[in-house]
Amino acid sequence: METGLDKEISDIARQVRRTDLLWAAGLGGGAIGILAALSTIPLELAATAWLVILLGLGVRYYTANVNWSVPVQRAVKNELALFQRLRAVLDALPEPVIVLKANGMVELSNPATVDFLGTEPEGRHLMSVFRVPAVSMALEDAVHTGQPQMVDFTTTGSVDRHCRVFVTPLTFDENEKIETTVIEGRLLVFISDLSTERRLEKMRSDFIANASHELRTPLASMLGFIETLKGHAKEDPAAREKFLGIMQGQAERMLRLVKDLMSLSAIELNEHLAPDDRVDLLQVADEVRASLGPVAESYNGNIVIENNLKNSDPIIAGDRDELIQVIQNLTDNALKYAGDNPKVTIAIGRGEPSGLGDTELRTGETAALISARAGVATYDLIYVQVRDTGPGIKRVDLPRLTERFYRVDVEESRARGGTGLGLAIVKHILNRHQAGLQVESGEGAGSAFTCFFRPLGAAMS
Repeated sequence: METGLDKEISDIARQVRRTDLLWAAGLGGGAIGILAALSTIPLELAATAWLVILLGLGVRYYTANVNWSVPVQRAVKNELALFQRLRAVLDALPEPVIVLKANGMVELSNPATVDFLGTEPEGRHLMSVFRVPAVSMALEDAVHTGQPQMVDFTTTGSVDRHCRVFVTPLTFDENEKIETTVIEGRLLVFISDLSTERRLEKMRSDFIANASHELRTPLASMLGFIETLKGHAKEDPAAREKFLGIMQGQAERMLRLVKDLMSLSAIELNEHLAPDDRVDLLQVADEVRASLGPVAESYNGNIVIENNLKNSDPIIAGDRDELIQVIQNLTDNALKYAGDNPKVTIAIGRGEPSGLGDTELRTGETAALISARAGVATYDLIYVQVRDTGPGIKRVDLPRLTERFYRVDVEESRARGGTGLGLAIVKHILNRHQAGLQVESGEGAGSAFTCFFRPLGAAMS
């Protein structure tokens, strides 16, 4: 809205332009008359020239208030409105979507893209943040052929991700009256994460295979006891009591097995989705010690928490329930297999904990590997170590501890209620948290299971 001062300035400007026009007309007319009198130029020609000049001054005066930039401003405004609508649409989409220039530079991306890549790609070349050769070839084909391209690929790492990329050139309708440079000459890249679908397929097949294999023996055993109870042991109270107790144990084992299989399948299904809740590992360790207190007493043992942190809290990004399951599985195993009067220590600290001694054997991921993957110094890592004072683990068994259904001692494991899935569950939970597991054991020196977590705010590469 024009203010009083603006109106006054405009009036003054018009008066100045009117005065300038009158002075220019008078002086110009006199000058042309004198020039015609002193020269051979015909008076008619001089008058005509002056009329043209005077007409130009008049046009300049009467069009002084015309804003010739309005059409340009209107075009810029339309482009900006289209850009903003495009940005709003991209931000609302749950899957990664990128708008590229023909040279591969990222012009627009949505928040889902930042979550997928782990970095902000705008203003950078796509291949500098998304190093997949198949995608690079699809981009080149889309530019050269002008046709949409689609390619599937798998990213490798602690967790494999199965993805599909759709690339298509963006063009405007030639029948439209107004062309726009917002989409002209651009490429649209749509990334679809197929990991959940592939994991569902694998989960179904693995569950059927594992369940059929592990449940076959207890089911056959139970069928045998049922036939016996229906036969000659039908009237034998002592045999009936004994067989029913065995059948109950087998049924409870199958229940534990199905429960662990379901838990493992659920973890694998979301393994590619890193959790982002704030979790205090010291509080988790306290909760585990309290819940396993009766178990420790049944083995005449105890659980000790060792806090090696100085003036800092062990807070990480994670899923609290899953982290409780990790520490609980490791502590429960230590209580069961550490021998008589087991002493289990849950140590929490930063960096890399001291080893068990000169005779220990190690397997798994090192602190240096985890820190390099997280892009932080080793001393910034947060660790949780569960160690015991038992007989230790043999060298041949160490690399296979996290395999499904692998047991160091099958009979002892089954007698203590083990399913062979505890450490496999631990491994997959740590994979989801982008963490690492290292196992140490020394003959007569016990065992130590160390989980290395990246500090809060560190993004994995």
